[in-house]
Order: sequence, then structure tokens, then C-alpha cells
Amino acid sequence: MTRRLLRVVLAEFDVEEGAAVALGRLLRDDGVEVVYVGRLDTVDQVARTVEQEDPDILGILCGASGPEGLAEAAPGVLLFAVGNGPSGFENSFETLEDAANWVSGVRSHTVETPSDRVR
Repeated sequence: MTRRLLRVVLAEFDVEEGAAVALGRLLRDDGVEVVYVGRLDTVDQVARTVEQEDPDILGILCGASGPEGLAEAAPGVLLFAVGNGPSGFENSFETLEDAANWVSGVRSHTVETPSDRVR
């Protein structure tokens, strides 16, 4: 059995709550399964959420500074950040539209990949 939808967890880190809702709607409309977890304050909270939700991609909306050590805390999960200062992320975007376009590009490569729950 394969997972038909790409699963993305969206979290906010050091931004006002609700900032990820617009991105979640863009992704949902593009056929992506979105889990919006709201504002998380520590890397540990993000890591536990990733462990529980088993996403393909983790999206962090962050303010002036992004969470440090997040890539190490969520191994095996693609990671992107949206905000003014997430320079420490390999995939960082300034706009929600750029992030949504990137996720859509990833989607085409993972649609036939079995879920970790199945492997």
C-alpha cells in the first residue's frame, strides 16, 4: 500500500499564531495532506511532534531567528522554513508561495513512495 498524499507538518516558531494557516490552505488545495500544529516553542516540542505525526516534510514558519538544531532533531524528514531570518535552513523561503511551489515539486517525487508505517 502506498501513501497517495504527501504529508506535511506545519509549525510556527517565534511568529504570531495562525501565520501558517494560509500556507496550509495553499498546500491543501494542491492535494497535500497538511497537519497544522500551531505554535511550538522549543526544538524538543517540534521533534516530538514529528515523531508522532510521521510527516514527509516539516515546514517551520519562523521570525527573526529559526530554531537551531532542528535538522538533527528530525532526521529523515525534509525540512523547509519560511520567514525573514531562516538562513540556517537548506530550503528557506521568504514567501508562502515560494514554499508551496517547492513542496509541489517535492510531491511529484514522493507520491509512489510507501509510508514509513508500511515499510
